Amino acid sequence: MRSILFVSIAFPPKFDSEALQVSRYFKYLKKECSGRLEIDVVTSALPTLFMPVDDSLKPVDSGYRQKINIRIYENKYVNYILRKISPSLIDRPDSKNSFFRQWKKVVHELNHAPSVIYSRSSPTSSAIMGMKLKEHYKVPWIMHLSDPWTDSPVINFSGRVKKINEGFEKECFEKADKICLTSHQTISFYKKKYPAYGDKFEYFPNVYDAEDILPVINSPQNKKLRIVYTGGIAGNRSPEPFLKAILSLPQSIKNELEVVFSGIADRQNIALFEKYKDPCIRYIGSLATYKEAIALQQSADVLLLIDFPIKEKEHRMYFLSKLLDYMIARKYVLAVTGEGSVCWDVINHKMGRCFEEQDIAGLADHLALLAGKFKTDKTFFLVNKIDAEFDAAYNAKRLFNLVDSMSTAETYAS
Repeated sequence: MRSILFVSIAFPPKFDSEALQVSRYFKYLKKECSGRLEIDVVTSALPTLFMPVDDSLKPVDSGYRQKINIRIYENKYVNYILRKISPSLIDRPDSKNSFFRQWKKVVHELNHAPSVIYSRSSPTSSAIMGMKLKEHYKVPWIMHLSDPWTDSPVINFSGRVKKINEGFEKECFEKADKICLTSHQTISFYKKKYPAYGDKFEYFPNVYDAEDILPVINSPQNKKLRIVYTGGIAGNRSPEPFLKAILSLPQSIKNELEVVFSGIADRQNIALFEKYKDPCIRYIGSLATYKEAIALQQSADVLLLIDFPIKEKEHRMYFLSKLLDYMIARKYVLAVTGEGSVCWDVINHKMGRCFEEQDIAGLADHLALLAGKFKTDKTFFLVNKIDAEFDAAYNAKRLFNLVDSMSTAETYAS
């Protein structure tokens, strides 16, 4: 029988934004493949650094024919020291590069040669593993990139590290048979960068699981307007513009607000909660599981989204996976993002409102408006429509059709 080799470091039950996307695609892909196409999996062994196990994702970790676990050799303290000494010693293309360097182990352990290889990145070491296995088995390879690679303004590669990543990116784009990207903006960007590969690009967005959608219910019985943020806070992806807007409000309006931040935060951003300290603002740290994040979102009247601040409009192509969690929560979304970004296009005047990070006054005025709405019309904060374009089952079916069409005649005959 034909088979797909699913390659992803971020495979369930790991808890990570990419792992959640992998879980959703895999959950429905295996349903499409049932009886028609076998699935084998290559992933990293547990534990994997910065990807803790989420017990709620364990049920997704099933339904494959064979799973190969590759141990990644890394340590957070060693990573820190190496980046201080010379980043090019570790970011080749990332700290998990020992994963793809063990591709021969996969060949040795894999019981059945694949018909098609499908790799998911990030981390981009997953893509290089896919490329190495494509070269060995000489079968079609579909490379999925959840985020831009060397042109990422978030990672901001430079020097020797940028050259290393540029080399890997160019090789992967050349050798991949199809390249799946999460936004139309990203596809347009790469068509300009690699015009010879324009026919390789396919649109496969980040997705939600329709089974997680809760029915529209009355707004939570909060005494104050409850604004919730769930997600990472690090580097220049900062809550500072929003905190400034909160503190600029009259005390009478702040008395009507409850703002809750959760998620992993670095030191400089944790310090901001002390700098802009106010009784209406709480930072509760990181949540242990995805289910806890969903429960916190459901307690909100307004969900806050903070995007990466990107100056160049052509680089505003990130599709934050958090947006899908907010979508299925069916709550009003207030976003700090750049005009023309993927988040702006999906949210503004559809799921809520967007403001650029420098528009502190606009944010403050809108917070005052929301506080007023909370007193007069709580149904204002409920969002009824969810775009089927981002449904996991729908996109997994599209992915199956792509895989099916790329299966070689020789493999099919066997």
